[in-house]
Amino acid sequence: MSESSNLKKLESIGDLESIPEGITRPQVDDKPKRRVFDPEYKLAILERLEECRGKRGAVGELLRKEGLYAAQVAKWKEEAEEALSGALCKKRGPKPDLEAKAENRIAQLEREKAALQEKLRQAEVIIEVQKKISEILGIKQPPEAD
Repeated sequence: MSESSNLKKLESIGDLESIPEGITRPQVDDKPKRRVFDPEYKLAILERLEECRGKRGAVGELLRKEGLYAAQVAKWKEEAEEALSGALCKKRGPKPDLEAKAENRIAQLEREKAALQEKLRQAEVIIEVQKKISEILGIKQPPEAD
């Protein structure tokens, strides 16, 4: 009998104290750990998949060899395409409020318009005063061009 079958038999009986010294109990984690893949590995797998495209069964063989799933690799491919298209370069944080920007710009332009209208009114008053002074002094004015 193998050591593992002996160990299982002893565990099922509940006689763990009588386990021989040479046999160790395998430790199994309560929660399995997720595999994390770095970007270089993902890129290398995607490149190797592109090389396998023409060969029948080569993609499946590569995925089995690496212990990957097709859906997982498809997601990596989408991420790579998004990165190339610049979709991942979006700015973080709150979205700009375009409506508020437009309202602020309109208010600024209205203030500028009011200031310019006041300057125009002042200039017209000055011109009228100059006309009256020239009439009083008898200075001949050139004809106005409309």
